[in-house]
Amino acid sequence: MTAALAPFVGRVVSVDASAAMLQAAKKRLHGLDNVELRRGELEALPIDDARLDAAAMMLVLHHVPDPTRALAEVARVLKPGGRLILVDMLSHDRESYRQQMGHVWLGFSDDHVRQMLTAAGFSDIRIITLPPDARAKGPGLFVSTAKKSQH
Repeated sequence: MTAALAPFVGRVVSVDASAAMLQAAKKRLHGLDNVELRRGELEALPIDDARLDAAAMMLVLHHVPDPTRALAEVARVLKPGGRLILVDMLSHDRESYRQQMGHVWLGFSDDHVRQMLTAAGFSDIRIITLPPDARAKGPGLFVSTAKKSQH
């Protein structure tokens, strides 16, 4: 996602908890001067308050024990009026994902997403179910957009 965004924005700050993932990203992103890779946890982002215009979370929220806390942390680093784009799994019953892939949550319902985003300080929430890909084997996905409240 970082490589896709970088040509269209002034700066990208990508955060991951895994040193191995960051090392792999560094290789893939070689030559992109506007990308900064930082090691950190979603619940304690290594970014100062109100620094970002936008944030994207792609298929990570289902790994987080306290997703509302993680979303509040994203709100902390966004400027007032900053935008969030969130892509994750719809609610599903694939219990094996917990053991095989470390999923804490088996997806999220629209109501749960709306509730978490509101509690984290977001407004103007939109949630759209993405059309299923016939080749995809996993659960369905949604995309949500939200705006950090102005105060």
